[in-house]
Amino acid sequence: MILRWAFVPLADRNGAAQVTSHVTLIGPIGSFSIYMKGDINQRDTHFKRRFSPRILWTIAAVALLAGLSVLAWYRITHPPKPWLVRWRVDRYLKREAHTGNFKVDFPFPSKAEMAKPASSTATPVTPKGSRTGQSFEELREEYLTLKKTALVLDREIVRSENQLKEATAELVALTKQMDEALPGTTTAELQANAAVLRLRVSALQQTAARRPEVEAKNEALTPIENDLWEFQRAFQAETAGSATASAAALTKARNEFTAETEKTMETAGSYDAMYQTIGQELFVARRLLESGQPDHRRQGVTLALNASRQAANHALNGGLAARICEGYVLPHLDLATDTNRRSPFNEENLLAQCANIFRRNYEFDNVVRVYEMYLETVKTPARADWARSQIALAYEQSNEPKKALAVLREIRDTNMYRGPLRAVPRLEQQIKNGK
Repeated sequence: MILRWAFVPLADRNGAAQVTSHVTLIGPIGSFSIYMKGDINQRDTHFKRRFSPRILWTIAAVALLAGLSVLAWYRITHPPKPWLVRWRVDRYLKREAHTGNFKVDFPFPSKAEMAKPASSTATPVTPKGSRTGQSFEELREEYLTLKKTALVLDREIVRSENQLKEATAELVALTKQMDEALPGTTTAELQANAAVLRLRVSALQQTAARRPEVEAKNEALTPIENDLWEFQRAFQAETAGSATASAAALTKARNEFTAETEKTMETAGSYDAMYQTIGQELFVARRLLESGQPDHRRQGVTLALNASRQAANHALNGGLAARICEGYVLPHLDLATDTNRRSPFNEENLLAQCANIFRRNYEFDNVVRVYEMYLETVKTPARADWARSQIALAYEQSNEPKKALAVLREIRDTNMYRGPLRAVPRLEQQIKNGK
């Protein structure tokens, strides 16, 4: 075989000169030539024309924008922002009520009054008891702990006193029986029983002698009880003092409006009418929640909670009830500043109302979120343990034993929460079985 190599100048379609290598192969079966362009690769040229740097930068920018959009949407919807929840509620009510007009006559406060900022923006000072110098929460927890200890000890002493009477009588009878035994009769068994009874009587006497400890504990409770009563009177005075003429008029209007909506829900002949009534309540609630006055906003939250309950109880729509709590109540937790445990605007009470609605709708992830929000602001270890017990219960109800067990193990006061902690062995076994 003979190989000949030559460079032949060629011209392209534009007349530009190109150098092409010409290879000739000569062999036993003939010869053939191969033309190879040495300076142009057709596929590289096509790729560069199709994917220029500008196109590549455009594709990268579009991909980055798409990724940021997905991330932003995820942050908006996990958990959903309140404005998004309210928008979805509005759309749902318009569709189900077949109307977009939920306006209703309601004696709103004047625009000037609603536009006024809150009278005080200072952080409220936690009141202290005049005798103990402790806050209401601290006093409450200390009272419950001491009172429980005193009651347990008192119950134990009463039980020991009753058993002591029985054991003493039994020992007297046994001693009399040994004294009256005939000469030569074996009394070894009677003597053994008497020795056991004497030991039991001695132990019971020691327990019964602890009565002064109960009295000392009750005496220690006296200043705590007095401070708690002082707080109670202060709470009542605070409630009465906050009832200004304007606030009282708004409360009266809200009560009358609530009574009307309740009557409408009870007599509604269709779900359309029910959803229209709920929409009207939320219309009023939204207007009040836009006010700068906390009293007005509290009335709005109260109306929203009422609408949520009506959605669950009358319209049998737990999803709508949960969304109302999520969009209209939880964003206004700053209003839950009452230290009075009976107030609906005590933080624990307000959160519990929403948590119950979520739990009824099997939204255990939202139940967990509610009590995690409470944990962020909780002031005492005892209330933190209470929140953890609620979170563990929600995880257990949602069939997440690992998370439930982890939260239960964070509870500090194991004596107070012996009931929930009884679930620990069962959860461990459930995890072990892989269920």
